[in-house]
Amino acid sequence: MVKVQQEHGGDADQVAQSLGCALQDMLDLSTGISPVPYPAPAIDVVRCQALPTQTQLQRCLAAAKSFYQVPDTLAMMAGPGTQNLLQAIPALAIPKAEVWIPVPSYNEHAPAWQRAGHTVSAAAIFPKTATHAVLVMPNNPTGQYDEGLIEHVADAVRARGGMLVLDGAFARPDQAAVLRRFASCTQIIHLRSFGKFFGLAGLRLGFAIGAVGPITALERAAGPWAVSSIALEIGAAALADGPWQRQHLAFLDTQSDRLAQLLGAHGLTLLGGTNLFQTVILPEAHDLQNYLAHAGIWTRKFTLWPDLLRFGVPATDADFSRLHKTLQKWRSQANQ
Repeated sequence: MVKVQQEHGGDADQVAQSLGCALQDMLDLSTGISPVPYPAPAIDVVRCQALPTQTQLQRCLAAAKSFYQVPDTLAMMAGPGTQNLLQAIPALAIPKAEVWIPVPSYNEHAPAWQRAGHTVSAAAIFPKTATHAVLVMPNNPTGQYDEGLIEHVADAVRARGGMLVLDGAFARPDQAAVLRRFASCTQIIHLRSFGKFFGLAGLRLGFAIGAVGPITALERAAGPWAVSSIALEIGAAALADGPWQRQHLAFLDTQSDRLAQLLGAHGLTLLGGTNLFQTVILPEAHDLQNYLAHAGIWTRKFTLWPDLLRFGVPATDADFSRLHKTLQKWRSQANQ
């Protein structure tokens, strides 16, 4: 059995407390969430009084289908974040069998499948013994995106009567070709995160896309009122705001490229990334994370892959300058 240590980004408040500094003084680059949120209007508490309505849900789903360019042949459901959805999916996979989850990967998938009674394989290639598969595309933390691998695994899963989960939590909003390409494959469930691109992870909103059967089953598992009325309202507005989306996508692309150049300029070897993070590979990754933490910069380490360190994109010139100066000091001390 594959045992995965469940670690996450975030928790900058706990880091600040352990270091004896104020949370507002921490630069949190650990989550891979957009550092600039969608400018939603202020929330009136009265709007939280009533239960979410079907009208709100359908409006949000319509905006999401347009935003993610979902083919008419596929169904879509909303849930309280992709984290919640990925935990429910393994129970729908029949038979209980071996599932392939190549590593490194997001570390919540394997425990969810194990809890549902499946066995997990982390083999280098898709094993002939596996019935189901989970592919995180783009991969977290490597940033890898391989459509050829998706096609190979999708064909194998279809032949074996299994299920393929495509976790697109870090997918670009314009990364829609995979939905069209595999629209006829009834055994694929696509996951898309709202909170990462829109910088509103605290709303807890995510989507599952696939054939009517599995999506209907996932809706039943989620139960009524799975998403709050506020999340549905803000989600619908943000998902329909084309001008802001285009501007924000360009901003994230620029910030991520700038981050990659900064890390490379300090002699760090880039493993890969997306427009929301860059990951470096170095033997002393944990030492560097600790050094940055003591300078008030929180990054994402991986205990199972101790030579990897992930940096979320900074928001401002001041944040870039702070990271640059800190890495400069670290490199200077390391060279002494």
